[in-house]
Amino acid sequence: MHKAIQRHTAALPAVVGLAAAIAAPAAAQSIAFSEGGADLTFFYNSTADSWDTVLRAKGNTVATGLDSPYGTPPGGVGGSADDFTFTELTVQLTASPLIEVNGTGYFVTPAAGTGYSIPSLPDLGFRARLREEDNGTAVPQFDNLRVTLDTAASSMPAGADFILFRPGDPLEGEPANVIVYETAVGELAHDWPAWGHTHWHWGFSEQGDYSLVFDFQGIGGLHGPSASDSVTVNFSVIPEPRAFAAAFGLIALGLVYFRRRRGPARP
Repeated sequence: MHKAIQRHTAALPAVVGLAAAIAAPAAAQSIAFSEGGADLTFFYNSTADSWDTVLRAKGNTVATGLDSPYGTPPGGVGGSADDFTFTELTVQLTASPLIEVNGTGYFVTPAAGTGYSIPSLPDLGFRARLREEDNGTAVPQFDNLRVTLDTAASSMPAGADFILFRPGDPLEGEPANVIVYETAVGELAHDWPAWGHTHWHWGFSEQGDYSLVFDFQGIGGLHGPSASDSVTVNFSVIPEPRAFAAAFGLIALGLVYFRRRRGPARP
């Protein structure tokens, strides 16, 4: 059941754990990402018609398990010494606020370039690096990267919804929120640029475990449609125990105050 959040719950802390299991080289590692920024990055090998999904670390990334450098990407374009392969990615988010979108409250990650951008919290961006060398020139491999949330293969807590969004700019003709995925209304597919880098709020309406399966494929261009691949992203949304206990304490104090204000019950 979807409920709009109340003002006094806007700072309810949460812990969000995210695990992404993808096809990756045997030497890949388990990465725990806890602070700063990083990007989920897509590369395509046109010779093998296969995909690699890696984590790109940044100067402020705090993470363990960055032990398997990705190396030179297929085609030799768009790679970085800060790209790392993984078999499991865990993103740990503490003290996540609730933000209301279309009448539903979501626990959200921060997003660079938005009003909620906190360096001490993990911010997972989306990066596509789909170019290759052609006679010394970097050319796009596809027109777009199509990524679809497979709800049939995914699972979420009962009554829960997932959203990927960022605040829009009405002065520039954008809606109040620019939404990429929103399960509440069946917004499940999006075409990303073949070369791009953006940050979004990842939002979850309920506490509990999420297993989200994203299917992706290159569309148009030199090699589209490509072979498809998928990434399974598991989320665990849990309230921070001390904050939860504190909230209970405030509720109890409020009840005591209310009873004292009313005075003893009359016979």
